[in-house]
Amino acid sequence: MGILETVKNLFGFTSAPSTPSNTPPEQSLPAPTPPKPKASGPPPAAQRRNQIIRFVIDKLRAYQNEPENAPIGLRLFVLCESAEEEDVFRVALWVNQPEKFRSELSRQLADNYITLAKDWIFEVEFVQDQLPNGIYREGNLGLVVLDPKKSDGPVVLATVKTLVGQTEQDEYGLNPAQKVLFHIGRGHSTQTASGRVRINDIVVLNDDDPGFDPQKGAGNGAVSRAHATIQYNPAQRKYALLVDPGGLPANGNKTKIMHPDDTIERADILGVTYPLQHGDQIELGGEVTLLFELR
Repeated sequence: MGILETVKNLFGFTSAPSTPSNTPPEQSLPAPTPPKPKASGPPPAAQRRNQIIRFVIDKLRAYQNEPENAPIGLRLFVLCESAEEEDVFRVALWVNQPEKFRSELSRQLADNYITLAKDWIFEVEFVQDQLPNGIYREGNLGLVVLDPKKSDGPVVLATVKTLVGQTEQDEYGLNPAQKVLFHIGRGHSTQTASGRVRINDIVVLNDDDPGFDPQKGAGNGAVSRAHATIQYNPAQRKYALLVDPGGLPANGNKTKIMHPDDTIERADILGVTYPLQHGDQIELGGEVTLLFELR
């Protein structure tokens, strides 16, 4: 201790000891995270739906104001690079409600003065490698216009006969020159989910229909009012079966095709075409059986 400090102590002039500050050191606050930009515009599926509809309308310009040359169907190809992209397009096309997209497309085609044939066909095929050659293309979309005048030959006629159950007629003739979709269901008509009235071409009699035989038609009630549809493809000149919502297991029903070689094919996926061959038997609801034959 120095002399000066000793003198200060003798006369009571000691300096107060310094006390540490209790104030915590200032801490730098983290920079605020900027908010994520909100997605603008319609959802992805809606964008894809608009893309498809614009594409189809553009490729059908040649048919504007040409009702006498109306195409009988459209086959859409969608090239998808991933499962996620395919899911978006499936949602956009309402694949679980095919009639809904078909109705929306019909409405917008009509707004552009484009007419399609009554009961026109709409098919969708998803591809992973490349779009087929010789079709309309734009980006990852492809389109084939089904025109009866461009088929490779005359239409193929067929018949449907009732083996088990009771239908209004014992035998039905299928003539694709008149129409390419033949609806199968119980009763003459029913209203679909979209509100459209569906007229059945192959009528499984309801218990209140004239001529219903309780013994012969005992199993008719297992058939849905909108059960299935037979479709003719003019480009391939072949028939196929499509199961409608009422014929699906999800709705408590079932549809099977029993081939001549005794193999059985379950038709249980909506929107899938199941090829028909001469001699196939179509079982509806496990109770009614129809025989398909080519003529």
